[in-house]
Amino acid sequence: MAEQQHDRVQAEERLNLLFEPDILLPTQFFAQLKRKRYKCGEHRLLVAIIQDAVECFQKHLHAADSKRRQLYLDSEAWVSAEDDRGPFSFTSVCDLLEMNPDYVREGLFHWRERERGRHRARQLEAAREAVADSSEELSVPVEMRVEAVAGGR
Repeated sequence: MAEQQHDRVQAEERLNLLFEPDILLPTQFFAQLKRKRYKCGEHRLLVAIIQDAVECFQKHLHAADSKRRQLYLDSEAWVSAEDDRGPFSFTSVCDLLEMNPDYVREGLFHWRERERGRHRARQLEAAREAVADSSEELSVPVEMRVEAVAGGR
């Protein structure tokens, strides 16, 4: 009986693994892409271009300083551009690397929306904690606060 239960649990786990999304870090993806079959310098250059754009897009999404923010905006503009006339346009680079530009673009934009949601959630949590900390200070009786200040003199 226990053995059947164990077998069923294992079968369910294997089935669940089939439907889990593969998580692949950008560094893993680009390392695989570099090893793929591109021995000529031109293809390695194309890989470096798209890798830099993805890294700037992901690293500097929430950048506060103007230089890093501009790196994000430039990479976003390059990825968003539908113009494929230039040899180094996003669409051309993806096509030359045999990648679907729409799929890559949508993946990046989907990642951006999820990351913005996470960022907002972290900011809200920090604000809640700050409010909770300040309300705890206010809940201390005035006499105790006065004594604490007077004792510190």
